[in-house]
Amino acid sequence: MAATTVAACSATASSLELAQSTPSSERRIEEITIRVRDGRTLRAVVSTPGAPGRYPVLVSVHGGQGDRPVEVMRGVAAPDSDSPTVQMFNRQNWIIVGPDFRNTWLGAEETDIVDAVEFARQLPNADPERVAIFGGSNGGRLSLMASIMAPQSVGCVVAGSPFMTNPVLFFEGDPTQPPWSTASASARAWMSAARQRLRPIVSRSAQASSLSMQDFLRAHSVEENAERIQARVLLLTSRADEQVPHEFVQGLIDQLMAAGNPAEVLTVDQSLHGFYWGRDGDFGARSGRGERTPGQLEEEALVRQRALTFLNQCLEE
Repeated sequence: MAATTVAACSATASSLELAQSTPSSERRIEEITIRVRDGRTLRAVVSTPGAPGRYPVLVSVHGGQGDRPVEVMRGVAAPDSDSPTVQMFNRQNWIIVGPDFRNTWLGAEETDIVDAVEFARQLPNADPERVAIFGGSNGGRLSLMASIMAPQSVGCVVAGSPFMTNPVLFFEGDPTQPPWSTASASARAWMSAARQRLRPIVSRSAQASSLSMQDFLRAHSVEENAERIQARVLLLTSRADEQVPHEFVQGLIDQLMAAGNPAEVLTVDQSLHGFYWGRDGDFGARSGRGERTPGQLEEEALVRQRALTFLNQCLEE
């Protein structure tokens, strides 16, 4: 049975000896509750190497909306995940924290992930100076926003197809102009439907703030705030992604380059949205698409290896 605890973000970490570099054969899995800055509690799953020691931390952020069942957090943190990427993470000598966040857009979900990072840094077995974030889609956006909002706490970020890194472009971009016009017809259709669905939610949030809609979107834009990112960044994109086309990440790549913090970028050609997790199943972007092709499987393996190399370089330095 999983243990459940309630812990505040201000918990302190004890000093432990550095762990041996060989991964532990057993891990301790806990379902916990994190109390964030406004008193709200959010579910999280923590996977810790079984041997005593002090370990680097990987915060693993799920995509889509927040306020999800705990099984979603297990899917991005626990060794029994159906994601080969998460299984790979659990073979490393890292603490893995999979937090939830509340179901808002361009709002408190961003500070939820920052608070989850601070909580993770203060775990008793954690090395607070070696912290990385891995997230995909909306989780990729939130991972990048956390590196903007808490630059002193995040050493590196891996973001797979990060969603809506430029909200101005997403909500107000002209579909007849690039990058909207250069995306595939299926990508334009998906993004147009998402824009219509999310616009009233975001408009209400903007109205509740003291900012105009334009200024509100810019304040929550990863791309607009790229110069504030101090962490090393690896971006994973696909030219076949219909939900976050590579063209919609190019602006962030350019802004990081201009800021003097060029991202590492791995772009594949055939894989659909979610390829960075590598899950089987007829759901999400893969619904109705049948079995993955040998080329897609090869790309997923390449992405996993690149992410592991990047995170090892970052966390083991």
